[in-house]
Amino acid sequence: MGTTIEQIKQLREATGAGILDCRKALESNNYNLISALADLKEQMAAKASQKNGNATFEGVLEIYSHNNGRVGVMVEVNCETDFTAKSARFRAFAHEIALHIAASAPLWVSDANIPGNVLEKEREKVLTRAREEGKAETLLPRIGEGAITKYMDRTVLLRQMSFRDETISVAQLLAQTAGILAENIIIRRFVRWELAEGMPFAEE
Repeated sequence: MGTTIEQIKQLREATGAGILDCRKALESNNYNLISALADLKEQMAAKASQKNGNATFEGVLEIYSHNNGRVGVMVEVNCETDFTAKSARFRAFAHEIALHIAASAPLWVSDANIPGNVLEKEREKVLTRAREEGKAETLLPRIGEGAITKYMDRTVLLRQMSFRDETISVAQLLAQTAGILAENIIIRRFVRWELAEGMPFAEE
């Protein structure tokens, strides 16, 4: 079975890889499109890991307003070169991240951004509840660690699953994009506002 133009087109649209890379992926996976796609994504992630640590002084501040102005997001996404910062794929990625933040309301970019006292408070809250429910003391360490993991999965941007595709995490999406663009890309910071968030509505 020969490599078809349609298969290569699908792989390029999904990964941004070059024609030759798409052809090689198909050939090495016996022309199985799904396997070739997975192979290419792994290659992109590997390329991205090689770029980790490169200076990222270029990029974009993406601003997004959602739900008729009720939710606003500003996110800074950085890359290595001005050329990449101006590219359509990089801009599309930054916009996708802004959309995700609006929809999923993360609190932190990465695990490293979470203050230690926040995790300790979360752990203590869960352990207090577990003790009140009569859970055995020997189970508490595992319960505490499980609670911390769930908290981070829920609140850390890079850990969250993409709001558009729940089979891939934001971290994996970032790695794929960095691999495609062959540059180190980082999500540096973000802010998310929601109209009257945390404030009681005034009585009419």
